[in-house]
Amino acid sequence: MPENKFWFKLVKFLVLFLLDAADLFSDWMFFRDVAIAKNGLAYGPPRNELKHALLAFSVIGTLISLFEMTNLWRDIFRRNPWCDIDLVKVIVIWIEDVPLLIINVLIAACREEAISYFQLAKACIPIIGIGIRIICSLCQSCKNSRVVYGILNILGLFAAFGCTIAIFLFTQTERYPDGRLNFKIPHSVVEGEYDHEKYFANVSVYFSHKIFDPPGQQTGLGDSNILRLLKIDDVKSAPDDLYINVTINDKPTYANYMIEGGGSATECFFFDKITNKINIPVKGSCRTSFITKPTDVFYFTFHFIKPSPPGLIFGDISYNMKYKSAGSSTCQYPNFTIENEISDHIDNTDEAALQYYRATVSEVPDNFHIQYTSPTDGNFYHPKDFIDIQDVWKMGFAYCKCTGSLSPNRDADLLVKC
Repeated sequence: MPENKFWFKLVKFLVLFLLDAADLFSDWMFFRDVAIAKNGLAYGPPRNELKHALLAFSVIGTLISLFEMTNLWRDIFRRNPWCDIDLVKVIVIWIEDVPLLIINVLIAACREEAISYFQLAKACIPIIGIGIRIICSLCQSCKNSRVVYGILNILGLFAAFGCTIAIFLFTQTERYPDGRLNFKIPHSVVEGEYDHEKYFANVSVYFSHKIFDPPGQQTGLGDSNILRLLKIDDVKSAPDDLYINVTINDKPTYANYMIEGGGSATECFFFDKITNKINIPVKGSCRTSFITKPTDVFYFTFHFIKPSPPGLIFGDISYNMKYKSAGSSTCQYPNFTIENEISDHIDNTDEAALQYYRATVSEVPDNFHIQYTSPTDGNFYHPKDFIDIQDVWKMGFAYCKCTGSLSPNRDADLLVKC
């Protein structure tokens, strides 16, 4: 009989060993992808409890797999296993495979995967593999006298099969807010594609500071005056760092503004603090002479950190800032706190805020930092003009809460042209 030959036993053991080793390798590669995930645009690392659970079950799975392989070797070559082979299969499926797949489902539900034919094949392989294991187990159970072990093993395989179907659904389809599902069509063989428009269309960096607000007129968050600095897409597509200067000649009842840089045309306007309205000069009259000293100047530098999946899926934006106050000839780091929430600035008007928002209008003009109501009139942006970025950046199939950066991150090492 071939099964009694040494070469047959060796081949059988090596095949099972390689399959088990491949499964272990896959588990630890998945843990590596989760462990190296960083905070970035839209996406961030999964919750700590998921990472800790994934690590714990990966370690447990490794120990169980080593025991299973040693036990299998003793069964094949010595006919003297430490533990019943069928019992070990049940332990592996319920203590290693099923828990790890459940954690994988929870993580996949809150993330977007790059779409390519390679990723599609990768998502199909676990389904096919577990399907084959179910068929083999059903056939073997007909010959096996240990009915309880067979039933537990098949139930575990069906649970694992359900998890792989869920992972495929989460990674290969898109769910719309109305509940409709759309299968993502790959357009490349290997290089994955992400849906950038869904997350970054019409999303900009906005700046709020007490100097923008009329004194004594602010009564709540809805009254805060906010300046648009630049679009996220502008930073992502720029070959180098982008620099923006906001110069203000601030008076008790009015202020003159000049905004330069960021790849946009220089913009000037006059702000009437009594009416809280903006007047725009005739086109072409925005020049250095429009604004006179003393001036307050905010100097910004924005830097795009390129994507490096799976650690940093969409990349990230860092910034640095310096401030020159009216009557001062030196640039310095601001003596106010820059918060990531406009509401924090409202609570303490000595603070400023820098945050991402999506404007409610269909398209924000690239060259403008304020809202134009006519060629000569305009307004600052206000919170009511935005969709909160946490509502825009709902993550994955399950629309999970955003774990990425809600605003650019301060990097004191970035050069500021001041």
